[in-house]
Amino acid sequence: MASRRPAKIVCIGHSHAHSVEVAAARQHVDLTCVSFWTTPNPVIRNDGPVRYNSSIAHILGRGPVFSMVGGATHMIMGLARHPRPFDFVLPECPHLPLDEDAEILPLEAVRASLLAITQEYLDLIKLVRDTATGPVFHIEAPPPYADATRLLADIPWMFFGGMQRQISPAPFRYKLWRLHTQIVRESCRKQGISFIDHPPESVDGNGFLLPAYYLDSMHVNEAYGALVLAQMRRLLNRSEEHAGNTP
Repeated sequence: MASRRPAKIVCIGHSHAHSVEVAAARQHVDLTCVSFWTTPNPVIRNDGPVRYNSSIAHILGRGPVFSMVGGATHMIMGLARHPRPFDFVLPECPHLPLDEDAEILPLEAVRASLLAITQEYLDLIKLVRDTATGPVFHIEAPPPYADATRLLADIPWMFFGGMQRQISPAPFRYKLWRLHTQIVRESCRKQGISFIDHPPESVDGNGFLLPAYYLDSMHVNEAYGALVLAQMRRLLNRSEEHAGNTP
């Protein structure tokens, strides 16, 4: 009996998807990655309903799709220290300290602000679900990196106009990341999209990204991409096994 040919992996997303694309190329894994940064006019917003262009729609119709859409809004909101520093209590992490020099805001106020800047990406994730013909999986944004000195060395200040030239405290950034995950997970649940947590081996005992997976202040490297690629391949195998066992 001939061995089954590995399924092609289809991935769509923003800059975090690049780490997986590089890892797949090195491992000679059959992967098609649709990048919003390199694909001309990916979304058609006139002439009828908002939709992906025909080439993307064709790619998304090939089978299971992995979304790495968005994933940076918590960093835009909180990587650099705000001119009027704020902090909040996240009930799922009540042990995390508060910034003594920050104004403590209600959780719902912070959530509303983060949701407002994340909504455009939630809409794009939903559009993946509306376009794809097979299962859709969304990959959680990479965990934050704790070392402020290393982050400060290569932060792209062009994205942080008006912010202080300082890195926000690590516990604050961690809470924003967890809150972002809550928002995206809930949206995926409503859309029938499977939410995939970050690779557990990528973080230290406090939940921060390990140095081995750091690329720059806003991105993970190929080694992290390899961990996500392994997750994708396992999920594809399970999907195929499930399909094979379905009468």
